Amino acid sequence: MRKSERSRLLLLALVAFALIAGPAVARADDDAGAMLELKVRMTLLQKLGVDGMRVDVRAADGNVLLAGTVEKRETSELAETIVGSVEGVTHVDNRIRLSEYVETEEKAGVAATETERELRDAGLEARVRVALIDRLGRDGFRIGTDVAGRVVTLELPKDLGADRRREAVRVVKAVEGVEKVIELDKP
Repeated sequence: MRKSERSRLLLLALVAFALIAGPAVARADDDAGAMLELKVRMTLLQKLGVDGMRVDVRAADGNVLLAGTVEKRETSELAETIVGSVEGVTHVDNRIRLSEYVETEEKAGVAATETERELRDAGLEARVRVALIDRLGRDGFRIGTDVAGRVVTLELPKDLGADRRREAVRVVKAVEGVEKVIELDKP
């Protein structure tokens, strides 16, 4: 798919999402809460794609409540990180549930699997941190990282130049096990 086609599809999806979100936005307590809720919804859709549509959002006074049921733990973790980076958000309450927990009675097995995933994430995050510091020196320490599955979220300082940002993304993409990199500005 060409870039122009992807851009057109994304725009259509954003418009559709805004229309779907409209009734929820109308429930917000005030105009500021409604605007924040819409900004959060649009950012989730932009960063998570279709997975962002599975997340319910409520916002008021800078506090954002995330709810819903998602297929992947990564979606829940990334949603919280992404929402925390949205200007105007002061607190995120993540109540997103995994469909595995909702659909199964075998809680111990699911918990063991989640523990394994968390350990893999920690190992990948350590490799990413080392690579950033090794290649970017002091700037590598300034970049926040979060790993969920094979997706790495980089929280980049706003004053980090465009060349350094691109270099950070290249460094992270080169780390074995990384499938996707999401860039966010540090709040």
